[in-house]
Amino acid sequence: MFHRFSLGEMAATIVSDGPLTLDAAPKIFSGPPAEALDAAMVAAGLPTDRVRVEQNCLVVDTGGRRALFDNGLGSRKLYGRQSGKLLESLAEAGIDPASIDALVLTHAHTDHCWGTMSDAGTPNFPNAQIYLAQAELDFWTSNPPGQKRERSIEGVKRHLLPLRDRIHFVRDGEEFLPGVQAWTTPGHTPGHLAYLFAGGWCLTGDVAFHHPISYVFPEAESAYDVDPVLGAATRRRALDRLAADKLQVVGYHQPWPGIGRVEREGGGFRFVAASDAPC
Repeated sequence: MFHRFSLGEMAATIVSDGPLTLDAAPKIFSGPPAEALDAAMVAAGLPTDRVRVEQNCLVVDTGGRRALFDNGLGSRKLYGRQSGKLLESLAEAGIDPASIDALVLTHAHTDHCWGTMSDAGTPNFPNAQIYLAQAELDFWTSNPPGQKRERSIEGVKRHLLPLRDRIHFVRDGEEFLPGVQAWTTPGHTPGHLAYLFAGGWCLTGDVAFHHPISYVFPEAESAYDVDPVLGAATRRRALDRLAADKLQVVGYHQPWPGIGRVEREGGGFRFVAASDAPC
């Protein structure tokens, strides 16, 4: 599944790695009462017994470079049977994995970098240089203690460390590709990056990963954040900027294909899907 569009002056395509099925919202988010979380789900026309999120991987052609932002879960079926579709979606879009020369990661969680290597241990994107924050790689290679981190540690060892010589660290505010600038947004992980694009666009990664909960309750702490308190503070700060600057958004986990904008609503926000984007 794919969707072509113009990201400013850049030719862009969203390619799907397929949806993920997670626990019910009260098991993921803390702070708001369970009844309020369920009410927000019902108001959005969503079931309350589970959370479903997409994996919208962005391909951008800029300055003679072809960049893929995040690459999904690979062949592992950790969150349902519908993931692992990235290579199929790229083929449907007519995009050769060998044509990707920049593999840009928001962070190194399982569902963002486990498509880097094939099951045979060879790179799925053989000509790609890898871009991420040094704080991200440093964190996961330090074997941080804590529940639910073993998979990410395993994934970094399997998918990133074999390609260590291809990794280029990007800094906050750096324009590391033509028209693409890194924006440090820590909390979800220590080195989490969002990306700003010329023409008023932002790829948000997992700063606000769920529609509607992350927007209606930006201060709700997420079980998936390495630092939930910092994650909530970063989320509020990022959503404030996205709304104030009227940036167009590409959301990795937002409803397919993840394109829209952020508006203030009450004490929180809402994600408004682009009217011309297919459902």
